[in-house]
Amino acid sequence: MTASPSTPAIDPRVTRAEQRWAVALAGLAIIAAGSFTTLSGLLMSTLSQARGWPPGATAGGVAVNMALYGVTAPFALHAMTRYGIRRVVLIALTALIAGSALCLIANVWLFNLAWGVLVGAGTGALTMAYGAFVARLWFTRSGTASGVLTAAAVVGQFAFLPGWAALAARYGWRAALIGAAGLAAMTMVAQALFLTERRTGVARLRTRHPDRQARLSDVLAVLRRATGEPTFWLIAVHFALCGATTNGLMWSHFTPAATAHGMPAETASFILLLIGLFNVPGTIAAGWLSDRMNRATLLAVVFGLRAATLFALPWLLGQTMTPALLAFGILFGLFDVATVPPVIALSNRVFGAHGPAIFAWLNAAHQLGAGAMVLAGGLIAAVTGNLFGLWLLAGMACLTAAVLVHASRYRPVAWADTSG
Repeated sequence: MTASPSTPAIDPRVTRAEQRWAVALAGLAIIAAGSFTTLSGLLMSTLSQARGWPPGATAGGVAVNMALYGVTAPFALHAMTRYGIRRVVLIALTALIAGSALCLIANVWLFNLAWGVLVGAGTGALTMAYGAFVARLWFTRSGTASGVLTAAAVVGQFAFLPGWAALAARYGWRAALIGAAGLAAMTMVAQALFLTERRTGVARLRTRHPDRQARLSDVLAVLRRATGEPTFWLIAVHFALCGATTNGLMWSHFTPAATAHGMPAETASFILLLIGLFNVPGTIAAGWLSDRMNRATLLAVVFGLRAATLFALPWLLGQTMTPALLAFGILFGLFDVATVPPVIALSNRVFGAHGPAIFAWLNAAHQLGAGAMVLAGGLIAAVTGNLFGLWLLAGMACLTAAVLVHASRYRPVAWADTSG
C-alpha cells in the first residue's frame, strides 16, 4: 500500500536531526501525559478514604477525565495546526500541573473539576493522536515514528505506575500526584527550550500544513464527512474491539481476576508492568512493518495472535507466578498496542491529510470499546461469580476484528484527495 495522493510532501530541508528532536520531544510530552492516565486508579483507591469522602464522590471527575481524554485530541490537533504545536503542548502541560495543584486542596467539588477538566483536557491533548500528527508532519514514511510515539504513550501509562505506587505507600497519595506534576514540569521546560524552529523546524512545517487556515467548525465538518464513509465505521468498529480487548481488560479486570485466584496484587501488578514493557518493542516493530507490508494483513495477524493469548489466560491464572503466566505477559505485551501503527497508517491512507484528525476520533471509539468491556466484565462477574467468560468473550472479539480487517478494502476517499 502507498500513501494517498493527498499526503503532503515532506519539506526537503527537514533533516534527520530535526526528525530526532521532534520525536524525542513529542515522546517526552506523551509519556508525561500518559503517567496521569493510570494514576486515576491509584488516587481513587486511597484519596476518598484519606479525606473521609463518601464512596463514589470522585466518580464524576474520573468520568469527565476519561471523556475528555477521548474527545479533546481532534480539537487539540486543530489548535496545533492553527496556532502552533509548541504553544498548545505548553498549555496542555500547564493544565496538568495546575490540575494537580488544585487536587491537593481538600474540596471534593474542586477535585472533580480539576481532575475532570484540567487533567482530562491536558492528557487528551497529548495522546497517541498527537504522536500520529508529529509522525505524519515530519516523516514521509511515518510507520516507525508512529510506533515509537505510540510506545511512548504506553511507557507513560505503565512504567511510572510502580514508582507512583511506591511513593503513595511510603508518603501518601499526595506524593504520587506531586511526582506526576514534577514530571510534567520538567517536560514543559524541555519543550520550552528545545521545541524550537532551530532544533526541529516546527514553525516551517506548520506553515506547510494544508489545514492551517481551517476554522474550529471545520473539525466537526471533517468528522461529518468521515462518518459518511463506510470505511470510517469499519475502522471504528475494529478499533473499538481493540480497546475492548486491551484497556477494557487490563486496566480494570486483570488484577481482580488474578486476586480472585489467590494471587497477590503485587504479583498481578508485575504482570501488568511486564505487559507495559513489552509493548515498546511490539509497537515499534508494528510501526516498522507498517512501512513495509500490507497494513490490513499485519492488523489481522496481530488481532489473531492477541486472541490466542486471551483464550489461554483463564487456564494460566493461579496463586503463584508461573513460566506460562510470564510468557502471557510478554506475548500479550507484544500484541497489546501493536494495532495502533497500522490503524494510523490506514487512517492516513483513506483520509489523506485529514488522517491524524480522523485517527483522533477513532481513538475515541477505542475508548468507548474499552468502557463497554468494563461494563461487560462487571455483568459477567455478577451473573457467574467469576471472570472466566470475559476472557473467552475478549478472544472472540479479537477474532471478529481479525476477520473484519482481513475481509475489507481501504481505498482512499475522493474528497481527501482534493482537500489538501
